[in-house]
Amino acid sequence: MKIAYPVIISKGEKSLIASVPDCNIDTQGKDLVDAIEMARDAISIWCVSEQDAGRSLPVASEMFGLKQDDGDIVTLVDVDIEAYRRRLELQIAE
Repeated sequence: MKIAYPVIISKGEKSLIASVPDCNIDTQGKDLVDAIEMARDAISIWCVSEQDAGRSLPVASEMFGLKQDDGDIVTLVDVDIEAYRRRLELQIAE
């Protein structure tokens, strides 16, 4: 299953904060690329956990109209949940 969730990236004191409103999670990165990669990883972990608990994943919101502050970046971050799950299973098997 592939899905893309909107992510709001804001400047923190020492890093960039990546917020995923649909999943109610935040993460951070040292720069824009790192913040996006950290958001992708956080979303993937969250989605796998939700599925394992038998809960449905939220439908991705429209990125237009999300509440943001001046200077924030709103972008979509895509995840491939099955590929992430396979990668986790390989790491556990090692």
